[in-house]
Amino acid sequence: MYGTVEAMSQKYTGDLREITQYRAGNVEINIAKHSGYCWGVQRAYDQTVATAKTTEGPVYTYGPLIHNPQTIEELRNHYGVNYIQGPEDVDQGTVVVRTHGVPPEIQDLLRAKGVNVIDATCPYVRVTQNYAALLLKQKYHVVIIGDPKHAEVISILAYAKGEGTVIHSLEDIDKIPHNKRRLGVVVQSTLILEKVNKIVNALLARAQEVRVFNTICYVTTERQEDAEHIAQTNDHVLVIGGKESSNTKKLAIVAETHGARAMLIESESDIDFSKLANAKKIGILAGASTPNWLIDKCKDRLVEHFSAAPVGA
Repeated sequence: MYGTVEAMSQKYTGDLREITQYRAGNVEINIAKHSGYCWGVQRAYDQTVATAKTTEGPVYTYGPLIHNPQTIEELRNHYGVNYIQGPEDVDQGTVVVRTHGVPPEIQDLLRAKGVNVIDATCPYVRVTQNYAALLLKQKYHVVIIGDPKHAEVISILAYAKGEGTVIHSLEDIDKIPHNKRRLGVVVQSTLILEKVNKIVNALLARAQEVRVFNTICYVTTERQEDAEHIAQTNDHVLVIGGKESSNTKKLAIVAETHGARAMLIESESDIDFSKLANAKKIGILAGASTPNWLIDKCKDRLVEHFSAAPVGA
């Protein structure tokens, strides 16, 4: 199973931009080479659109399919796909499981009501869910490094039958029961590796055995590496993505850590040009759930603004 997921992702090049550099007046604009939907998001989006086009009756997603408000609006306005918050919100039709996954009990409840369920969980999240179930079966106390409020983490914890501990920071380690000496660790897919390493090292100091699966998605790693490069070669950085997007927030953190002034925006209308008045080089980063057309709109707005500025201004 894991080899299949790896092979599928290696074939995906839809997030590689052919043109990454633009000039507008005196300003150079550089877009990260990895931008647009990652393959897991593209897969879920395509599944949802295909389902809406070919299925009779209402189609919903369980929670927002991805953390991007423009995409959620597009699904609603163009394809009639709304999202539900719980099994009680639907009695018929089709429900597409969000990319972050949902607890298996939720899918069972929906099917018991006669609802057709299509699982669009990102395959990498599915791997992490399976690792959590495996660790529980092997009598490890499951530790999930991540945000306890994030949908992905909630779904992973459910595959450990709710018996694990979620660690968001070093301060949370004391939440692990002291009698748990064999720890099995999985990681939210969008975390920064440096932070994860610090937590794992602290776990090693307090447990007899620690088994770790590094389940940070390769897309996260690629885009964080892009963020380092963009931050080091530009004085300002726009980070485009939904306010609820974990990986988008992490890109802003990486950019600022490496010396750039980062501006987190959801669309071109959020660009604060007063903060870019003295900019010479502006980098653009985008979360894995940010569509390419939105990145281009933000780039076009920069080009429009700075091309209209007097030369030498």
